[in-house]
Amino acid sequence: MSDKDEWELEVSSPFLKKLAWILVVLVMAVHIFMAIVVAVGDTGVTVSSADQWGFIGIGLVFSFVALSLLRPHVKVNSQGVEVRNIVNGQFYPWEIIHGLSFPQEAKWARLELPDFEFVPMMALNIYDKQLIAQRVEDFRQLEDRYMPFDE
Repeated sequence: MSDKDEWELEVSSPFLKKLAWILVVLVMAVHIFMAIVVAVGDTGVTVSSADQWGFIGIGLVFSFVALSLLRPHVKVNSQGVEVRNIVNGQFYPWEIIHGLSFPQEAKWARLELPDFEFVPMMALNIYDKQLIAQRVEDFRQLEDRYMPFDE
């Protein structure tokens, strides 16, 4: 992508962002609570401060996993569409895109590709109730403008 081709549409999910931070707070609260409670009383097992820090460390690992929900986004410009989900991101030029679909029972939209393949678009999900219709409409307007016609 050249510098003059800026993104015309950038979408991320407010629901996934809120969910990620709620999970971080919940996971850390539980692990800190467990680190405190495990040392209370005498159960016959020796619990050291290293064990307590281990609980907190495990909570941090789970929290970093929960923060991966901050990653999903979709970006669109005249060259194509960039879809980034939790694990990876990929750029798809308009020439290979067949459109955007949102199957009735699906939780998020799909970018349709050749040979009946598709890419899930987690940034466009049903949990963003007030925003999803407008975001899909914005995507489809850009799709109408840039996607080549089949002959």
